[in-house]
This record gives sequence, structure tokens and C-alpha cells, in this order.
Amino acid sequence: MAHSAHPMAARRQSLRDIALYPLRGDALLALCVFTLVGMLAWLPGAGWVFAFITYFAAYKYAFELLLATGNGHDAPPILVVDAPTGAVWRLLAVLLVLLAVGLYCRHAGMPGTALLLLAAFAWLQPALLLTLATGDGLWRALNPATAWQMANRIGAPYFAVMTGLFLFQALPLVAGKVLVPYLPGFAAALLVDAAFYWGLFASFHLLGCVLYRYHEALGHVPARHQEALSTPKARDQALLEHAARIATQGDPQAALALLRETMRERAVGLDVHARYRQLLLETGDATTAETHAGHFLTVLLLEKHERRALGLLHEIMAINPGFTLPDPGQGHMLAVRARDAGQFRLAVSIWQALLRADPRHPQAPQWALHAAQLLQHQLGAPADAATVLRSACESCREDAQRAKLEAALALLPTEDAP
Repeated sequence: MAHSAHPMAARRQSLRDIALYPLRGDALLALCVFTLVGMLAWLPGAGWVFAFITYFAAYKYAFELLLATGNGHDAPPILVVDAPTGAVWRLLAVLLVLLAVGLYCRHAGMPGTALLLLAAFAWLQPALLLTLATGDGLWRALNPATAWQMANRIGAPYFAVMTGLFLFQALPLVAGKVLVPYLPGFAAALLVDAAFYWGLFASFHLLGCVLYRYHEALGHVPARHQEALSTPKARDQALLEHAARIATQGDPQAALALLRETMRERAVGLDVHARYRQLLLETGDATTAETHAGHFLTVLLLEKHERRALGLLHEIMAINPGFTLPDPGQGHMLAVRARDAGQFRLAVSIWQALLRADPRHPQAPQWALHAAQLLQHQLGAPADAATVLRSACESCREDAQRAKLEAALALLPTEDAP
């Protein structure tokens, strides 16, 4: 998508500004191109094919206008129509269904139903177009709850947008009805098409202004803002602030979804992982919290935050003593760090968890020896040390390692020793 380098000022645009937007730069060029190419629809036989292609391309460019404005770009985008086609197909499907139902109501003598349908579409239209433009599915776009949620988030301006869209879409119809009788056929067709494209581009630019001005409430991050976040730390901070706003509005699940999706798309910092874990615990999702903990611990170790990793592991094992890291080598390393830091109980818990998870691991005898030594000499629990060694002996397949375990077991005091 190509744009002008000039950023859009974070200001309100008047209806006059929005009305003149289709007459600027590449938008005016697009309006003229679509109007002239639309004359091919007059060709006999294949005219309807050219008409469909022209309208499809025009709606595609209109979505491009919406996204350009919503991403903070003031100038209209160059006419390359690279907006996603899925949004156009879904919108055309809605318009065709609406037209079919309207015609049915008219022929069936149900004007009240047709007016009710028109009012419902007017209510849904801002949410429908914005939702389609930002990549969500058709059913979410048509869901009345989406329009209600959007209106609730941005307030009274939603109804002003409804009115603005009605004006920009009705004026071309009125102008055509008033002026067409006084113009020759070819000129009348040009006028009607030009007025239609003007209203289309102005309507979508209006929606882009709404998307940009209320991007925080709508959960949209303008490309202009993303470009300004040149460092991962800055991007993480913006992400955390966005998630905090969503959670404060009473929707922690949406905040979780935002963080989860971002973590799938790119690497994030420790603060994002910590906030994600906090939200998981606050919402009671202990299973996902434990799954994420393994990844969080790996990131902490990669970043050389071993003390913080020990604190997190202690917190996890207080809830689930059987928790182990995906990499046993990392688990053993943390157990050694815990032992060296005087956290003997945590070190023993880590080694015992490793033994329970994989008692036949090649390093299992060493884990058992380390755990037994701490149990006997630091924690005063020789009986527990003996239990660990006996279990390791039963699982050990190597004679040399089993001999070491048996020797250590023989050195432990017996129950009847004074």
C-alpha cells in the first residue's frame, strides 16, 4: 500500500474537509478513472461484466481509503487497489442480500418491513464497514452486538457517523434525480457515476477518520503509530498500555487475547510475559498459566535472569509440585542455582519432580544423589533421602550408577541407629 509521507494530524475533520477529500490527489484520479471506465457498462452483451469489475475495484479502493485514513495518512493512497479482497466480497454479499430483500418487500407490499430493514442497516453500517476493513469476519460484522459495543465505546459520535454516511450516500441520489432529466443520456450517466464514487469515497474516508480518532477504544493500532515504535521495548510498552486499558474496561479476556496474539506474532519482553501470567491467574486459567510458565522460564534463563526464574519456579511448584521444565537440563541447572543460593527445599523439589517425570533419564541417578544429599545434611530428613535413593535404584539400568546409589544408601543412618 503506497501513501504520501505526510502524516494526518490528530484533529477533527469537518464535513467540508471530508466532502472535499475525494476531489484531492489520487482520490480524484481514481474517481475519474472509475467514472470513465464505467461507461464500458453501456457495451451490449458484456457490459454487465465491465460494470461489476468497475464497482468491485471502486469498493476495493474505498477500503484502501478507509485503511489509509485509519492508519494516520492524510493524503489519499495511490490507485493500486491492494486492499484485501475478502472485505469487498463480504460487503458486496451483504449489499446483494439487502437489495434482494428490499425488492421482495416492495413487490410483496410490505413498505414497513423495508423501512425497518433500511433503519437496521443504517445502524449496523458503521460497525459493519469498520469491522470488515480491520479484517474481522462477516458474522461478527453483522452481529448487532458489535454495533452496540462500538457505539458504547465511542459514544455519541457513532450516531453522528450514521448521519454523515446517510448524507454522503443520499446526496448523489438526490443530485442524480434532480439533474439527470436536464442532461443528455451519456452526460447523465457520467454525472450519476461520478456522484456515486464521490459519495463512496467520502463515506469511507469518514469511517477512516473515526477509526483513527477512536483507535484506542476500537482496539486498532494505526500503522503510523507502529512505525513510531522503533524498539521492541517501546512496542511492548504500547502493548501493555493497550492491554491495561482493555482490562480496565472490564474485559480481561480481550486483554489476554491481545497479548496472546502478539506473542504468537513476535518475541515480547519479560514484562509482557509477566502481565500475561498475571491476567491468566486473575481469570482463573491455571492450566494455561502453567503451560505458559514453561516458556516464560525459558525466556528468563535466556535473558540470564536466573534469580527471577527461581522465584517464578518456586511460585509454580507451590501450586503444582510435579511441574517440570520442558528441558530437563534447564531444570537441573535451576536446581543447582537454588542449592547454591541456599534454597534447599526448592532444589530438592526440582530434582524430585525431574525424577518423577523421567525416572530412567540418563541423569536421573545424579539428580537422586543431589536430592538425597540435601535431604540428609541440610534438611535433616534421612528417611526421605533413603526413599529417593531406593526409588532411583529400582529405575536405574546402569550397574555403575546403581552402585553409586547403593553406596550412598548404605551410608545413611538406619531407623534403629542411636
